[in-house]
Amino acid sequence: MEKVSILEASRRLNLSQAQIRQYIRDGELNATREPGPSGRLAWVVVLPVEGWVDDTKSSLAQLQKTFEAYTSGVTFSHWWWPTGDRSGHVHYIGDLGIEETIPQFLCGLISDNIWVASNLSEDKYCPECIAAVEAALTSDELVERFRAFRRNKGQREG
Repeated sequence: MEKVSILEASRRLNLSQAQIRQYIRDGELNATREPGPSGRLAWVVVLPVEGWVDDTKSSLAQLQKTFEAYTSGVTFSHWWWPTGDRSGHVHYIGDLGIEETIPQFLCGLISDNIWVASNLSEDKYCPECIAAVEAALTSDELVERFRAFRRNKGQREG
């Protein structure tokens, strides 16, 4: 098992340092105090097994499943505008940050905020984000479902 600092655990688990400390206090994450390079004792966190999900993310995933069931399979869009003037391309959210909402899109773009994307046509999607999403999909069927979703979403809102 890998041991890392609280700061590194925060980065790898995509949680705030305060949340890491709370999980340590609650016994959900294991940590010990060990001597650091200067000889001072510092907390080191034992990283959990791959696939570990904290309570908040688990609750959010359950909420989305409930919402999807309620709305007959309609999902939240991961496609957002990176600018308030809604110009250029819409991008796929890869990460929203830990402490603050700092959107990082799959293409590498980082924005100050995100704005709802609607009335989309095929040419409005960021080509680099599309390539990243398609590369993450593992089967031709999933790729076709993703492409159909993009086409249908543009037709519904157009």
